[in-house]
Amino acid sequence: MINWLNTNQGFVMSLLTLIYVIATLIIVHYNRKTIREMKESREAESRPYVFVYLDKDPRDMCFFLRIRNYGKSGAKLNHVSITPNLKLCDDGLPENFLKNIILAPSQTLEFIVLEGKEETMKNDYSVSIQYSSMDGSGRQYTEEYMLTIQYAHQMGYTNNGRDNLSNEASALCNISNQLDSIRRKL
Repeated sequence: MINWLNTNQGFVMSLLTLIYVIATLIIVHYNRKTIREMKESREAESRPYVFVYLDKDPRDMCFFLRIRNYGKSGAKLNHVSITPNLKLCDDGLPENFLKNIILAPSQTLEFIVLEGKEETMKNDYSVSIQYSSMDGSGRQYTEEYMLTIQYAHQMGYTNNGRDNLSNEASALCNISNQLDSIRRKL
């Protein structure tokens, strides 16, 4: 065996070099794949996530249309469409007045739906929203989903009492929040 290795030293070295090159290529492939996954994960973590939803205040007789950026970077709304149309303002469609609006992270736009609660609850609404990231990459995102309001009549009132406040102070904070809600509606 030793004699064979001595006589075929070039062949053995070539074979070992080939194995080394193949192992290096496999390592490079998996490193690139890992780097790509880390980049996609970092982008997914820091991108904007804008959603449109209907919310019903159980003490009111209407719905609110809310558009919220749940992501960690700003978003610019390019197009918002809701079908069938929701009456949000006099003869205005959301795609007309929601274009080019910028939403900061955790910012919410809130609109009162001008039609009655029962009329709004008759339909499920298809939402299509297109927005772009404000982080400098300019990436565009499209979300399409259905707003189902079938359980809206089951929404109830929750007590917003605060543990660190007395009952009277907590009630005053709740009244203040309700007055702010009324002011926003006007």
